[in-house]
Amino acid sequence: MFGETIAAYAERRREERFPIIRTAKLMYDDTEMPCVLRDISNSALRVRIYDAIPMGSREMMLEFGDGDRHPVELVWQRDGHAGLRFPQFADLRALVGEKGPFRKRAIRIGVDLPSSVTVLGTRHEIRIEDISHQGARISCDHPLAIDQQLRIAVPSLGEVYAVVRWREQPHYGLAFLETFRFEEIAHMAGSLQAISRVWRRQHPRQEVVRPVTMQKRVVNG
Repeated sequence: MFGETIAAYAERRREERFPIIRTAKLMYDDTEMPCVLRDISNSALRVRIYDAIPMGSREMMLEFGDGDRHPVELVWQRDGHAGLRFPQFADLRALVGEKGPFRKRAIRIGVDLPSSVTVLGTRHEIRIEDISHQGARISCDHPLAIDQQLRIAVPSLGEVYAVVRWREQPHYGLAFLETFRFEEIAHMAGSLQAISRVWRRQHPRQEVVRPVTMQKRVVNG
């Protein structure tokens, strides 16, 4: 109970909980884990998880698609669910609504994956910088045009058709022409990040450069 008295813990348990379905991701160490909120109160919440959380990971961040973040702590996990608590009472309105710096968008998983795109029959090397069930952000030295269609090779997914939604060369935002289910990307997030870690160890000098201006950009990909 992390130093709480029995009375304080009991008070937390008596709080009214509200059912909710909202996608988010848990961020701890060098991991980003997609999750789905199931019920929530001002001090705790229960989430659906798609991989086990190391029990040593007591402190982590909960981030929503709009960029809003909240510190949380792991209390328990079993049967594909985890119980989390807020170190301080949270504003339920902020957790239920949209208040972050971005409009509602898909949960993105940060990666660093070597890959390729095929454009007009020609293959070009790229790096995937993040991925969601709706699209991906890539870096590519070959210039791409807005609304250009291409095929992108994604580990564990194969080749996926996509279209360029924005560009800030050499960075591009892609929207998949056929989106995946959130659960599909959530189940693959662990393996994609594992591949990404191996790549980073093998290429320590090749760091992803993310311009500050991109943090203000609203995209679909």
